[in-house]
Amino acid sequence: MKNPRIGIQLLSVLLLMLWGGILIYFHASGRLISGEYLSQDGIFIPAVLVAGIGLFVVAFFNLATIGAAEGDCGHDHGHDHHHDHSNCGHDHSHEHDHSHKDEPAPHAHGVLEESGTIGRLVAILLLTVPVTYASIKSPDQYSVHAVINKGVYSNDYSEAAKGRGKLNADKSQAAKAVSSPQDPVQSPPSVVTPVASDPGSAPQDNQQPKSLGAFTLADLKAQVPMSKEGNFVLDVPEIFYTAGDKEVQAVLEGQMVETIAQVLPEKVNNPNGTRLRIFRLLVQCCAADARPLSIPVEFGKTPPKFKDMTWVKVVGKISFKSENKQIVPLLEATSMTETAEPDSKTIF
Repeated sequence: MKNPRIGIQLLSVLLLMLWGGILIYFHASGRLISGEYLSQDGIFIPAVLVAGIGLFVVAFFNLATIGAAEGDCGHDHGHDHHHDHSNCGHDHSHEHDHSHKDEPAPHAHGVLEESGTIGRLVAILLLTVPVTYASIKSPDQYSVHAVINKGVYSNDYSEAAKGRGKLNADKSQAAKAVSSPQDPVQSPPSVVTPVASDPGSAPQDNQQPKSLGAFTLADLKAQVPMSKEGNFVLDVPEIFYTAGDKEVQAVLEGQMVETIAQVLPEKVNNPNGTRLRIFRLLVQCCAADARPLSIPVEFGKTPPKFKDMTWVKVVGKISFKSENKQIVPLLEATSMTETAEPDSKTIF
């Protein structure tokens, strides 16, 4: 009985080490964040490391106690055969046979001990093969089917939040734009962000009055970086959300824009086969809530051939079309070229 029990304990130790090793591997290799489908702000990533180490601690504890006696299971199996027959006047002398030869064998703990040979083999396969296969074969990115199932072709542009805050309002990025002294477009005028002011206060010397004004081209230049070619550099989600702001649409209409995104064939509103669709994944917390925000790209002719999910740089003129009772941002492409994936494959 003891040798099989030790063998089962060794198997349990190895299983714990396998699970712990996989968790530590995912943390140490960077695969948890390499696909960028998990926010680094939460406790999940360090918790994976803690769990992996914890499994190893349990494994080593089990290994250290592997020689414990079989009876040391922690349960009280004692029984009391005391009989009190005092003062009853009868002779109750008899012998008790306390042998346990007819009692069942000590009870087992765990599926590996309770099963037969075939059951143990099946249990080991179930406990090792799926987790090992998944850790090796699972890709660190979404597949085409996953992106489609998450709604890349069913974006509702009417949900786009109204307000130009969806554009990149960080002026520090505008300062980072590549500029050329010969290109006047690269030197946007200094613009004060429109904010409400106290109507009873007078402006100080050399300070312009602040007010809530209409969104202008000057505002756009101050808020959005530009390439050395003079194109406004916008992410696909930023373009997507312009569908909810008519003021921004009026300014962006006809402007040259460039963006980097992943490409798929267009499967909606494409009767002549002249469009492709580009998208970026927007993540709030982790891969579970990731969703693709997408826009169509119009070529006016047969579009170039690209493998699904390829990263591309698209340059084109932005326009806004009414399709299916909603305003759709559309890029009328002048060029689309394959490019390296950006540092951040998802947008948080």
